[in-house]
Amino acid sequence: MSRIQRMVVLAVAAALAISTLAVTASADHERTYRVTVTNLTEGQPQTPFVVATHSEGFSLFSRGASASNGLQQLAENGGVPVLVDELLASGYVGDVQVAATAAGPLFPGDSASVDVIASSSARFVSLAGMLICTNDGFGGLSNVKLPTDSKTVYGYAYDAGTEINTEAYSDLVPPCDGLGQTGMTNPALAENGVVHRHRGIAGIADLSPAVHGWTGAVIMVEIELID
Repeated sequence: MSRIQRMVVLAVAAALAISTLAVTASADHERTYRVTVTNLTEGQPQTPFVVATHSEGFSLFSRGASASNGLQQLAENGGVPVLVDELLASGYVGDVQVAATAAGPLFPGDSASVDVIASSSARFVSLAGMLICTNDGFGGLSNVKLPTDSKTVYGYAYDAGTEINTEAYSDLVPPCDGLGQTGMTNPALAENGVVHRHRGIAGIADLSPAVHGWTGAVIMVEIELID
């Protein structure tokens, strides 16, 4: 074997070793977090929460920007599977899980936990769940940096800006007082707006500010490194 051949063999071996170390290092940097969501409202049931780990270049939602189709379907119709599928198709997203109670929705005071995996390139977490007694409201967090141990953060109510807030039972989804009627987007109510902080329940139709309203954060989210 000539000197040049030996150098090539050594270079290939070194490259393979570096590649193996890189793969091992990447696997070693994979972490598992337990995310627990608690409904802080007194009269707003919330859908199961879609929880996703992702890279810094991704946003589940941004104030002043249009909602994605998946977020619109979640906020208007409780379309959890639609948002899950949308997130799974994104190259920026690492893991997607759904935090739900045994009954499904999180009623006031309920908590639900789910474990999510964060790779070395997915060190952020975002989540969202519909405020069921609204036209297109949701509670959520976007682009939260995952901790090295644990932390607690609070999420506020947002309006997807996609449906007019009629506050009429006929335009809401179950189980808002068990009287919700719709599970589909109504084009006649299209708002064509952007995501913004929800202004709350005005009491203009069937919803009551005293029953369905809220003040401050609508969810508490505990994020704990478990592995």
